[in-house]
Amino acid sequence: MQLKKKLEEEVIVVTKRYSVSKKFIATALILLVCAIGLSIYLRQGWPLVVFFSILVASKPRWWSVLILGLAYTMYLHSGWPLLGSVFFAILGRPKKWWPIPAGIAFGLVEVLSFYLSERPLGITRGCTVMGAIATKIIDPLHLEKVSYWGIYEPYIDWTMAVILGTTIGSFLSARYSGSFKIITVPELWRQSRGKSVFNRWLWVFLAGIIMGFAARISGGCISGLLISGAIQLAPSGFIFMMSVWIGGVLTTFLFYRSRTIVVRRED
Repeated sequence: MQLKKKLEEEVIVVTKRYSVSKKFIATALILLVCAIGLSIYLRQGWPLVVFFSILVASKPRWWSVLILGLAYTMYLHSGWPLLGSVFFAILGRPKKWWPIPAGIAFGLVEVLSFYLSERPLGITRGCTVMGAIATKIIDPLHLEKVSYWGIYEPYIDWTMAVILGTTIGSFLSARYSGSFKIITVPELWRQSRGKSVFNRWLWVFLAGIIMGFAARISGGCISGLLISGAIQLAPSGFIFMMSVWIGGVLTTFLFYRSRTIVVRRED
């Protein structure tokens, strides 16, 4: 009887999955037809690119990732998106990477950054450029008076695309690996600082401001100074590396109530 009941439950689960799959396919076909019609009407390919981006976000599978890469390749007339989608489909499945392969991947990204943009990878520069654009819109005279803004021209550049790509890529990677979760208060924070969502987000906001200010004072962030600097064997990169490590350890001991640090590998 128990075996029969278990089989019936499995059949019900499979049936539900199949029905959801049918609904998904029907919805996807309707949206695809709308995207094709809009692309023909506008004589532009971005509606199809948006459709395939939504497809990957809702159904992150290897085939949808490859289709998205092909769509971007055709839209941008460049083979890099398709090549990137192939690597993402193969390497993006693990939920966590051990430091050695992650470090090799970072090195390859830096090489591509120098090859494609002729400059090291950086992300906080994009935030500064957005600040320069906002200043130009709100108070153009202030932009001309402050010499700092003269370093960062108020025009959209590739560093702003890095911010967008990092955000979207992190989301798609979490969805593709099956590790995506919405957590308002992490467990370690809950144990040390309580369950307050406002308290958690307030501290995160303040920490982000401090980190952003520090990055601009030092002339770079984790990606632009630590990683890119260390790869180029720049002394500033190694100084920044040790400063981040020491500051992180001290903050952990002072901020959290735990007195034990455990380093372990999670498969």
